[in-house]
Amino acid sequence: MRALAALVPLVAVAALCACSGVDGNTFATPPASDAGPLTNGGDADLSPPLESGADSGAPSICTPQSVTGFQASWTPPEQWKQNVCTTAQISGFYTACLTPPIDPQTCQSFIQQNANCTSCLQSQDTASTASAIVWHETNRYWTVNVAGCIADATGDMTATGCGASYAAAIACRQQSCNACWAGQGTTTTFQEFSQCESQAGQTTCQSFAQAVPAKCGDLAKSPAGVCMPAAGATAKDAYMQVAPLFCGM
Repeated sequence: MRALAALVPLVAVAALCACSGVDGNTFATPPASDAGPLTNGGDADLSPPLESGADSGAPSICTPQSVTGFQASWTPPEQWKQNVCTTAQISGFYTACLTPPIDPQTCQSFIQQNANCTSCLQSQDTASTASAIVWHETNRYWTVNVAGCIADATGDMTATGCGASYAAAIACRQQSCNACWAGQGTTTTFQEFSQCESQAGQTTCQSFAQAVPAKCGDLAKSPAGVCMPAAGATAKDAYMQVAPLFCGM
């Protein structure tokens, strides 16, 4: 399996990002309940989040599809400062489970040996609360939970808050491009999925993109600034910035 990084631009001086990972073979059991550089940009475009994913075999549709009727479902984050992970453990999880090529046995061994920490670090997108890392599409990719980090930082866990608006913008792009993964044996690459998401931010999901700066203002200058990866940050940088806030000691 191989993973490809995607770009995450800044929206109104705030990076909209999510990070994601590998296919379902990475984990023998589901995680416990839940790149390219960032570029500066002042427009309302939500380009693809920091993500990576597995290539798989029949072509699939990988252009933005209509999201008419789409309603984002807000999943509140886990609380910050759970004090269950050392910096070494947080970095070790990225190396063992998020850095391609992934060896399933190495990853599973790390999870088993660091259960308290890894159960804090990751969740599925079906969980009632979201961890630092959220897995999507049956572990086809993962996202860094920047939206949840924003909610924790601002103290607003509601479905109408800044964090929820940020999450909705990302979720809309994912919804618009989920057809990329449709069907058995699809030949879609993660790069194609990322390109689709970039287009969706300017077309099918533009209204959600524009809602973020309207709701949040200048995130970089707010308490949520600690959640926002800097220009030039990599996917690992984003992960290492957000994960310690959730789980670090």
